[in-house]
Amino acid sequence: MPQLTAHQQAVLKQIKEFQQKRGYSPSLADLALAFGVRSKNAVAKVVNVLVRERQLQKDPKGRIKILERSSAKDSSFLPMTLPLFGPISAGFAAPVEEQAEEMVTLEQYLVRDRTATFLLRVRGDSMIEAGINEGDLVVVERGATPRTDDVVVGVLDEEFTLKRLKRNKEGKYYFQAENKNYPELHAREELQVAGVVRGVIRKY
Repeated sequence: MPQLTAHQQAVLKQIKEFQQKRGYSPSLADLALAFGVRSKNAVAKVVNVLVRERQLQKDPKGRIKILERSSAKDSSFLPMTLPLFGPISAGFAAPVEEQAEEMVTLEQYLVRDRTATFLLRVRGDSMIEAGINEGDLVVVERGATPRTDDVVVGVLDEEFTLKRLKRNKEGKYYFQAENKNYPELHAREELQVAGVVRGVIRKY
């Protein structure tokens, strides 16, 4: 590793810790706030030095990219970062956008609160009209405040189910399948929400 000043090492350490905790790299504003400086330019100078010393990389728009690490031990802590292109038309053909808009980690895109998020594998076809098929993985946030019409992991009379949360005219909540062949689910004793679905992952 090139010889870095104590301040440069501190900035690099802050970026690594931020990255490992949140799954993406901090902005200059994040770094300025962390070090208690008013000007982002001061932080930018340090970042530019780290880029020259090949400790950091920046994308074409000047944003700090996820660090490239050669150590297998270090790389195990890094989320995979992919270039985001687009948009692409699902209807008529449109001109191709060759320049990536940004670098995105799947965790950054799908996960709001890492400590409260988990995955569930879907079984059955009760949610197919919501685009959720058997074998899909749903990204669920535990403890999130559910809203009417959210797809949720519900607890109905002590049994877990994946359904849409609905509310009738009397203000009573129930679960609704997204498949016309399934009935509405009303609790005999208890209805709770264990988590809110934030995304769906499907492997082709």
